[in-house]
Amino acid sequence: MSIFPDISSNRHEVKDVLYLVVFQGLNYVPSLIVLPYLIVVLGAEKFGHVGFSLAVCQFLMIVVDFGFNLSVSKRIALARDDRKELDRIFSAAFFCRIGLLLSCFVILTAISFFPNYEIYRPVLFAKFTTVVGEAFLFTFLFQGLGKIRWVAIFNCVAKFLLLPFTFIFVKGPDDYLLAAALPGIVSIVADVMLIVMIAVSGWVGFPKFDFKDCLAELQESTPIFVSNVSNNIYLLIVVMALAHFAPAAEVGRFTASDKIIRALMTLLAVPVVQAFYPAVSRMAVDDKAKACALVKRLVIGGACVMALAATAIFIISPYLPAWLGEDYTGTEKIMRILSLMAVAASAGMLTGQLGLLASGGGTQKGWYFYIYLAATVVAAVFMFVFVPSWQGVGAAMTFLLTEIFVAVAMVVAYGLMLRKSSSKKQKN
Repeated sequence: MSIFPDISSNRHEVKDVLYLVVFQGLNYVPSLIVLPYLIVVLGAEKFGHVGFSLAVCQFLMIVVDFGFNLSVSKRIALARDDRKELDRIFSAAFFCRIGLLLSCFVILTAISFFPNYEIYRPVLFAKFTTVVGEAFLFTFLFQGLGKIRWVAIFNCVAKFLLLPFTFIFVKGPDDYLLAAALPGIVSIVADVMLIVMIAVSGWVGFPKFDFKDCLAELQESTPIFVSNVSNNIYLLIVVMALAHFAPAAEVGRFTASDKIIRALMTLLAVPVVQAFYPAVSRMAVDDKAKACALVKRLVIGGACVMALAATAIFIISPYLPAWLGEDYTGTEKIMRILSLMAVAASAGMLTGQLGLLASGGGTQKGWYFYIYLAATVVAAVFMFVFVPSWQGVGAAMTFLLTEIFVAVAMVVAYGLMLRKSSSKKQKN
């Protein structure tokens, strides 16, 4: 049996994956051009400021999403033929996003006034534009309707339109605030284009506020939100610990490496989840065994592809300091550790989101949550062991060991789900 999904029976989803990989790749062409430029032009210290603000705002993007890209997209996929229900779901999610965005601004302000992080305050507010961009992206709508490719296309167009501004206006370390703000400006431009498309297409009606619907939406999405927070909070606390124990230049070396690896994961693993999540959700209702077989192929195939990409990163890592400058000596060690982390993280993400969430039920959502809750504890332990002494390398080791724990736990939980499902089938 092939480890990859059957193309003939999943033609739309495979086509979406190809679209997303291509356009995610095009999305990262500007990043791949700009990232080395910023690393060199800003220097390790100022790039550390940008990297720290990115870690904080990426966590706030999880807050403002509130799990909607999984929970709401699933309900939209199931209600796509019921216009009244579709409008209700979208309206509730829309107004929830506005409230969550305001909450995120309060959180950011509180972090910026901690004594150890006051030096990062200006760049934190500059980077907050990315959170605004996430709030109004409405990926959940496009994903649920099976039109996720448009998100990638408009993001790609916006990035290429604004790419020249980085080279025009970011000339040295003093321009680090503008460098932090530009990606968010790109996201907001893409938001505007996508909102216009939603309005013109008439897929949903004009949002109408209903407090009960908003509250119900938040309650429905809370388990996934808590899971996502547990999933990502250790990423934030590790970077915050590194910023506490190490100078900004070391934060810059680590965050530069992590950004490259995360870009690789976004390019190769995230499109699979985005394209197949609605299909697996629907398939699990009609034929759970078929859904589980598809998930198994996707996890194994995705892990194999990521392993090949990680091997390439592992091989070229020693050449990075020569390309980036003396400020980044030691980056090769961090990159090699994080390349191994990417394989484990991708396997855990695919198994958790497609296996436990999309094809599982309420019990599996609980497993997903507890795994990432335990991962936060695991990361906190390793963080205090490795980061104070080994700094950037210690942070990378913390990420690697935590993601291995998550991947193993997700596979075990998914295996238990399959065994339980098989036992029920035999009894019937």
